[in-house]
Amino acid sequence: MEKPTWNEERYIELNTYFRVRIQQLLETDPHLQKQVADGASLQLAEIIECMTLNDQVAWQEFLELDQIKMHRDLQNHLEGKGAPLDSKTGFYRTPQNGTDEEPPLW
Repeated sequence: MEKPTWNEERYIELNTYFRVRIQQLLETDPHLQKQVADGASLQLAEIIECMTLNDQVAWQEFLELDQIKMHRDLQNHLEGKGAPLDSKTGFYRTPQNGTDEEPPLW
């Protein structure tokens, strides 16, 4: 299998898709809803298992792109390029409109 190359558009597309898709699953999947209602811990792997096979393949693509992004962010940090690392928010979570409040991840 060919090693993926960085594709920011695809990364953003998949990131957005899975934010919405995971939220949908948490709101509609009876098994996941029961676990949440019972107060049981819920692992990301359990949510992914509830996805279609096509979504699971796309999830793997997203993880590969995310790994590339993390490597690029770390390399840029080490070279003094790009956004600085913030111990609370990582490399890319910056306040919106100059305020200290950040939008939630979910």
